[in-house]
Amino acid sequence: MRRFRDIPISAKLTILMAGMALASLLVGFAAMTALDARSLRRELVNNATLMARMYSEHCVADLAFGYRDDARQILEKLSLAKEINHAAIYDQYGKLFAHYSRAGADSHGTPPDTLAARASAAHLSGGVLEIIEPMSYKGVTYGTLCINASTSELSRRIFTKIKVLGVLAVCITFLSLLISTQAQRLVSIPILKLAGMARRVAEAKDYSMRAGMDRGDEIGALADGFDAMLSSLETRIRERDTAEEALRQAHSMLEEKVAARTADLKLANEELEAFTYSASHDLRAPLRRIDGFSSLLEQECAGMTGAGARDYLARIRKGCRQMAEVVDDLLKLSRIMRQGIQFEKVDLSALAREAAGRLLEAEPGRAVKFKAAENLYVTGDAGLLGEVIGNLLENAWKFTRKTENAAVKFGAAEQGGEMVYFVKDNGKGFDMKFYKKLFHPFQRLHSPDEFPGTGVGLSTVRRIVERHGGRIWAEAAEDKGAAFYFTISAPKNNGPVLPALPS
Repeated sequence: MRRFRDIPISAKLTILMAGMALASLLVGFAAMTALDARSLRRELVNNATLMARMYSEHCVADLAFGYRDDARQILEKLSLAKEINHAAIYDQYGKLFAHYSRAGADSHGTPPDTLAARASAAHLSGGVLEIIEPMSYKGVTYGTLCINASTSELSRRIFTKIKVLGVLAVCITFLSLLISTQAQRLVSIPILKLAGMARRVAEAKDYSMRAGMDRGDEIGALADGFDAMLSSLETRIRERDTAEEALRQAHSMLEEKVAARTADLKLANEELEAFTYSASHDLRAPLRRIDGFSSLLEQECAGMTGAGARDYLARIRKGCRQMAEVVDDLLKLSRIMRQGIQFEKVDLSALAREAAGRLLEAEPGRAVKFKAAENLYVTGDAGLLGEVIGNLLENAWKFTRKTENAAVKFGAAEQGGEMVYFVKDNGKGFDMKFYKKLFHPFQRLHSPDEFPGTGVGLSTVRRIVERHGGRIWAEAAEDKGAAFYFTISAPKNNGPVLPALPS
């Protein structure tokens, strides 16, 4: 069964208007009928009581002197009143003295033979009104007059009102239907038109439709608002389509530019790789010859040259070794950039202990306090991460060479929900105003005579960390040591291999 709120608006209007009219009619009729019935009952009782008093005064003498026929003749005059069933006069002993009965009356038309002495009273019950009136003269009661009247007139008048109500109900119902039809034309039909239009717009996605209702009431305001909304949607969709088309064109142009830049980058990397290999091979041979002939010259002319010449030869050989280190570091950086990454579970603590062991073997005379945290595992390439740990520890080892009670520490701490690994030392440190140079190739913060090196190591570390999805930074102060921090965000699962950078 459908709920009232789910039925059409036109049916709701018809039901509400007809229901309101009928309810008002029923309430009004009920009130009027109740008031009329009360008024009619009161009128009937008053008339019957007045009639009883008049007849008791006319018949009291006949009762007192025993004139039955005269009393009966007076009572028969009640035949003019059609509502009187019967009237009877009883003597002082309650015996029937004279009576009148309406012809054709039912059982109510025959009075009882005796009547108990009763005071003046009016009793209405079962459609019959009974009036009891004592018959007195100069304070002496000679008998009682009893009148029995029918209330059929009251019922007839009420029934007449009911018939009038029926006619009014039919007329009001018809009028309600006419009004509801007009209301539908003015209210429900325009609303249903708007609802149908909204449904068509939703189905067809056609926002060019318009209601076009020229009205000054609330429905007209609703239609105008609906048209304004459709106009706004149409404009926005047109702008969106234009923006999407522009975005597609820009995306197509960007793809072309990316493809061109990728090709250029690939060509540049190929040229750089060729240059690196060529430079390394072309430089290695001359460097070896220069170093070799310088060594022979130093040996053959050991006793023939002065101290200045021997110092020059030593500087030549030292420059050759430095150049060889630079070439080796460049080759290492090039190899790392071209090398694919094999992800696996890596024990950084073990890598740190191995790198520290190599440094101690290389400089057994150094007294460095080294400490590495245990069980630091990540997912990454073991070889490349070994380069990171080795380079950072080698730097810490190098820059604590002139520090008493040198100490180097490798560990990790959680910061902002991620694990941060670090290498700290209490060595030379550096001024943070030169921090931007730190991770660029060949950028050194100390002179080669004070702390030897090529300036390529930290650049290599940065490239490896970035290829593992991490980042690296440092904090330091002059003569107060340095701390290098890095993160690793490589995939958690083992096995996949990341390709090398484009070449």
